[in-house]
Amino acid sequence: MLFIISVLTAVIFLFLFRKALKNHPLIFYIIAAALTAAASMVNARSLPPFVNQYIIGTISRGTLATAFWCAVMWAGALPDGSKLLKVLMPIRGELSIFAAFLTFGHVIALGGRYIIRFFTEAGKLPDDLFTSTLISLILVAIMVPLTVMSFKKVRKKMKASTWKKIQKTAYIFYALIYVHVLTFFIPKARMGREGYFLSIVAYSVVFISYAVFRIRKAYLRSCKRKNSMYNKKLVDGICGLSFAVLMCIPCLSACSEPEKKDDAPAQNAAVTTAVSETTVSETTEAVTEVTSSEPVTSVSETTVSEVTDVSNTETEAVSDAVTASEEKKDPSVEEKKEEQPSEEPKQEEPQPEPEPENQYVYNNGTFTGTAYGYDGDITVTITIENDAITSISGSTAESDPAYFNDAKDHVFGQIMGTTNSQVSAYSGCTYSSNGIMGAVAAALDSARR
Repeated sequence: MLFIISVLTAVIFLFLFRKALKNHPLIFYIIAAALTAAASMVNARSLPPFVNQYIIGTISRGTLATAFWCAVMWAGALPDGSKLLKVLMPIRGELSIFAAFLTFGHVIALGGRYIIRFFTEAGKLPDDLFTSTLISLILVAIMVPLTVMSFKKVRKKMKASTWKKIQKTAYIFYALIYVHVLTFFIPKARMGREGYFLSIVAYSVVFISYAVFRIRKAYLRSCKRKNSMYNKKLVDGICGLSFAVLMCIPCLSACSEPEKKDDAPAQNAAVTTAVSETTVSETTEAVTEVTSSEPVTSVSETTVSEVTDVSNTETEAVSDAVTASEEKKDPSVEEKKEEQPSEEPKQEEPQPEPEPENQYVYNNGTFTGTAYGYDGDITVTITIENDAITSISGSTAESDPAYFNDAKDHVFGQIMGTTNSQVSAYSGCTYSSNGIMGAVAAALDSARR
């Protein structure tokens, strides 16, 4: 959805400001740099959801920059002599610099923390984040020299042949942008995230059609240079078929089922807990039945023996009572009992009753903890009363709150009423689930007596 909004924004921008961009490019470079700084420094939590999602989000998530890169790359794929080609080609260099400044907003806002973790704790990164971060580093390494060479003063100092050779790396750049998007979006589309399948389709239409049109244009130019005969309808038919086949690849990948391997230990633990709880409950029920059962009046050998045992027990009790009464009459026994009162007060001395609060592990009150989730911090606030969590709430700074929203109901429900922070993770949201559990554990640590 954000990409479609960004494409429409880029189209409106080019329609209104293409001449101004050509005549006064420096102003637009400053605007792009200011937008980059704003997206990198602004506190997303302090903004209204609409502004954060659809304005700042288009910059911080790189969709607006990608839309302008699409305009740059399509300028080289449009048929010769087309009206749109005449609009884009004169501002292609300025447009690429403008897009590069916007790209840095995405790299700093989101890629920065991934890049730091990539070099410090790569093993802890999810597979999709590890791959997308690696691709981002390659993209930046390609983009920086291409952007520098897009300035006219730099271009004039270079040989035309050298400049063209280096500019061919732009094709690798465009392809990696598409791969970067798929690496990040396909896992989310597989989990049924709303809007991600549509985004994959939108990106695929733009990038795959560009590849088909660019190859078509290169082939037709080659035929013209060699004066070779070609059937234009046949070429167009092959291009259309190629587009349809290539479109199936990302769409089928996004529709396949996700692998569920991270939640196996948690699920096994949950099953073990369920089995143990069932066993305990069954044992308790059995004991209750035996304890609460009334004497059965059926005539059987077992019943008769039980009644006999009871009568014998009562007889023994009566004999003990008689013996006790005789002991009362015995003076020696009375003397011994007279000596005992001196010891009895010691036994009956009232012990100070322990304060109820001292027996609890955690203090009553509200406590907050923070832990790292999928790709950002998760903060949880819990309320404890008599060693039981009575309320729990949280928020996330992750780039995609959907992970947190899906995981929180599952994890919160298991933690409520207990002080156990280690529960089963929600399938497909393992990292956010672990972040919630870690935040609860941090809050419990701060509440510990």
